[in-house]
Amino acid sequence: MVGCIILTHGDLCFGLKNTLEGMMGKQEALFVVSNSGVGKDQLCSKLKKAITDHKCGEGVVIFVDLFGSSCWQTATNIAPQDQKKVAVVTGVNLPMLIKFFSKRGTLPFEKLVPLVKKEGEKGIRS
Repeated sequence: MVGCIILTHGDLCFGLKNTLEGMMGKQEALFVVSNSGVGKDQLCSKLKKAITDHKCGEGVVIFVDLFGSSCWQTATNIAPQDQKKVAVVTGVNLPMLIKFFSKRGTLPFEKLVPLVKKEGEKGIRS
């Protein structure tokens, strides 16, 4: 199973998790990390712990809220160092999370990440 970490500013990660689980039920291997009240080193430690604590041999997708932000920088700095497959997807939204949790049991990591990205983009309309 592919694991999921939602890494955001403030309480957004908790709101996304609560909303997602309200719609789809409790999800295994779903972790949330907020940057509230922590410095760069503490955020890095929290994220590394979330990646390490995963019991997912198929990889981890880190969803972050804002490209270029401290959350994104932390995730992209850690991702290449980890031995597991780790992908960082920015601009987290509910459509991409729903697609991720709907398909992670049936698709391999390599196919899941592009599908989730496409679904997130599809959910944006003007």
